[in-house]
Amino acid sequence: MSLKDIYFLLDSFYNITGLPIRYYSNEQLVRMLPDIPSYLDPVGKALPVLAQDEFNVSYHVSEDFLFYGKITNDGLAGEFILGPGYYTPLTKNHLSKIMIHSTISYQHSTLFAEFITKIPLISFEGFLNSLCFFNFALTRKRITVEKLLMTGNHFNSFEADIKNKMSQNLYETETELTFHNTYTLEQQIIEFVRTGDVERLKALFENSVRGKGGLVAKDALRQEKNIFIASVTLVTRAAIEGGLDMETAYHLSDTYIQQSESLSRLDTLSFLRQQMVFDFAGRVAMNEIPEKASLITIECIQSIKKNINSIILVSKIASDLGVSASYISRRFNEDMGISLSSYIHKIKMEEARKLLAFSDKPLSEISNYLCFSSQSYFQNQFKKYTGETPLKYRNSFRNCT
Repeated sequence: MSLKDIYFLLDSFYNITGLPIRYYSNEQLVRMLPDIPSYLDPVGKALPVLAQDEFNVSYHVSEDFLFYGKITNDGLAGEFILGPGYYTPLTKNHLSKIMIHSTISYQHSTLFAEFITKIPLISFEGFLNSLCFFNFALTRKRITVEKLLMTGNHFNSFEADIKNKMSQNLYETETELTFHNTYTLEQQIIEFVRTGDVERLKALFENSVRGKGGLVAKDALRQEKNIFIASVTLVTRAAIEGGLDMETAYHLSDTYIQQSESLSRLDTLSFLRQQMVFDFAGRVAMNEIPEKASLITIECIQSIKKNINSIILVSKIASDLGVSASYISRRFNEDMGISLSSYIHKIKMEEARKLLAFSDKPLSEISNYLCFSSQSYFQNQFKKYTGETPLKYRNSFRNCT
């Protein structure tokens, strides 16, 4: 990539996001946007921390809750540093702390405040999305926010600690936020938790554009904790509706909230929130399967959900799993109390409900996606299953929201 192309990429990113960005070559600053004197740049303390990270894409949250990101390209000399970004409006006290920690002279307070307050507010996840976007534009290599969060070395011990505390609290305690443009995303998460659809949740977290909620706290850490508590509340209710035992759900909710209150990092809170959603959804999914279900039945259910947009034949499932169709049909009926063909139909209908509720896809496209022989046959089957036509179901759902 030529220097001219690099400049174009820097200009484009800054014009789109408003986030400061720098290009270093041989540890020397080549270009920064916006063009400010070095004595006003608070990045100094973040640079050594980012330099220690072995990954090509990494992030750092400062003690003042400022977000920074680093991107290096194996085929290009130098590195790119993004930030600072921040989530909540900066108070005079917060500005003073940033200047002190960044060793910026008080005599430059007016110029510094003018620079940093022009940076648009952005959530931590929004900042990570911007970091992933710039990395793709630069390297054509895709990395998701979830994977970026998981690359931090501190998560190895953190995740183990979470699991230990979950087990201890669950089995020894036997004696938004006001959302703004997040409603649709929130409803999708709730629906996927309610149905135990872990795979769809993973895809949603990897590919969705993060919504922006309102401010519910005076500082970034409290903001994230409040969002976390609201999220746990919604997800807990969805899991109970999906069949998760109420006591288990509430114990799990209490454990996650207690754990969130003990954290002091925005990135660990964000990671915990995603793991919390996956945990509840996973428990709902396993709750659907009887405790003594055979392995062949569990594999059969996984195969059906994975191939929901294909023609699903009992003979094909049996062949893939290396057993006879009669055997798998008999075991499935014994384990689940429903015939395999009826279960396949049920899963197809539940998928149709999601598509009608959360997308604008026409009926013909939904019918084709789920491999029904015709749109009219799909409509008849949906009405038999739900008692409503697909169009009426879609309209009634949206009237409720």
